[in-house]
Amino acid sequence: MKNALDEVDMKILEGIVRAKTQEEIARELGISTRTVQNRIRNLEEKEYLKKLKEGMWEVNYDKLGINMLAVNFISIYNAYDHIDVLIEQLKKLDFVEQVFEIAGSEYNLCFITRFKSLDEYIEESRKFFSWLKRKGIQIELYNVYLAAKKYKEHKRTILF
Repeated sequence: MKNALDEVDMKILEGIVRAKTQEEIARELGISTRTVQNRIRNLEEKEYLKKLKEGMWEVNYDKLGINMLAVNFISIYNAYDHIDVLIEQLKKLDFVEQVFEIAGSEYNLCFITRFKSLDEYIEESRKFFSWLKRKGIQIELYNVYLAAKKYKEHKRTILF
C-alpha cells in the first residue's frame, strides 16, 4: 500500500500525474534524472505505475489506496444564474475527475470524484456544501452513489 513508498516516490508519482517530465521532477526534488528513471522503473515493477509509452505513465490509484469513486448528481435552483460558477469551482477541486452538464434529467450536473477514504469523502463534501452556502447556491436535488467494486476500466479504442 501507500506506506511502502517513501516521500521521494510519492513526489515522483505526483509529478507524473501533473504531466511533468523526468527532468522537471529531478530538478524539483534535487536529485539526478537517472535517479528519477531508476525509481520510476521500480514503481513500474511494484505496479504503482503502468507505462503507456516512452515518457508517459498511468498511476495505479487502486494500488495507492485512492480507489473510492463517487458519482454525484446535483440540481440547483436558478441554475442559469449559478451553473457556470459551480462548474468552475468543480473544475478547481483536485478530487473531482470529471464534470458533465446533463440534458434530459432533473439534474443539472453529474461529477465523478475519487477519494482515499469515507472520512476524506465526508470532509470534502462538508467543505463543498459550505462553499455552496457561502455563494448562495441552493441545492434542489442531490444524489451520490459510491462505487462498491470495479469490474472494468477501459477507454474507447474504436474512434471511427
